[in-house]
Amino acid sequence: MSDDDRAKVTLRLPSTLSAYSGGKSQIQLRANSVEQLLSALASEHPRVWEHLCTEQGHLREHVKMFVSNELITGANGLQTPLKSGQEIIVLPVISS
Repeated sequence: MSDDDRAKVTLRLPSTLSAYSGGKSQIQLRANSVEQLLSALASEHPRVWEHLCTEQGHLREHVKMFVSNELITGANGLQTPLKSGQEIIVLPVISS
């Protein structure tokens, strides 16, 4: 499947991660699932990916991801389908 066949989505990053994306708080990526999104992120913005994911490609415990305002959880969350125009929001969890 070529990139043109994948959904064009926007990954919104917190300001703490924009330093690793060349100052961008929003990244345009092409992916049909969260798993594909993370794979595209790994190749296009590896330093951002390192802060979001474990070496196994799963989201780190302190990172929460929302697709259209719905929290993605567990390994099944990686299979969440994406559609063109969707926003994926990344939030770090802050504990007190």
